[in-house]
Amino acid sequence: MISYKQLRDFDIHATDGDIGGCKDVLFDDQDFVVRYLVVDTNNWLPLSRKVVISPISIARVARDEEKIHVNMTSQALKDSPSIDEHKPLSREYEETLFKYFGYGYYWIGPGAWGDFTHPTELADQEMQESLNELSEKPSNHLRSCSEVHGYEVSTQDDEIGHITDFLIDPESWSLKLLVVDTRNWLPGGKKLAVRPADLEKIDWSSHKVVFKLSHDQLMARPEVDMDKLQDESYVQSMLLKAE
Repeated sequence: MISYKQLRDFDIHATDGDIGGCKDVLFDDQDFVVRYLVVDTNNWLPLSRKVVISPISIARVARDEEKIHVNMTSQALKDSPSIDEHKPLSREYEETLFKYFGYGYYWIGPGAWGDFTHPTELADQEMQESLNELSEKPSNHLRSCSEVHGYEVSTQDDEIGHITDFLIDPESWSLKLLVVDTRNWLPGGKKLAVRPADLEKIDWSSHKVVFKLSHDQLMARPEVDMDKLQDESYVQSMLLKAE
């Protein structure tokens, strides 16, 4: 796995050079999958223009280099539709972006990536062009990790901490676990791994994440060791303990 905080230190590398750094991660609050990385093009484009990259474009994540390699040129990204980071991304913007890159729509089909398991399978979608044209325009469910980071956490009994990070599978780009920091409630504090399936709701108006767990159930969730996220056996053990 890789964490949201780690991704924010990564550079984005196009086929012909670096194009900026990861500024934020946008996830789907229904499927709990990463939809976009927000790229800050400071030092590369004037006025620090903000653009987004879909996991469909990501070739690999190089942890040692702290780089995300994407299958596009710097010019292709430069010419892609820009975003207003102070406004939510609309479905209309997503359609414009996906048409620009020639991708199949992830919202057509039953899964988090339409009919596919991995996002990169949507990169070559000639057969889906007709389906794209016929697609309805359901509302998207995009949320910002930087927004939810710091939200207070409530159990069915009390308030117990805050959201401090998100753990992500960099192959399927699914958001596997939320990290709850209890230090503002418990002396010394713990960082606990909690599944999205344990969420009751994210209350955007009160900046609060509510879990369908009792106090004791949440405190029984496994602690996270960030230094072991590349250890597959550790990650699998943590996922099992979080169930």
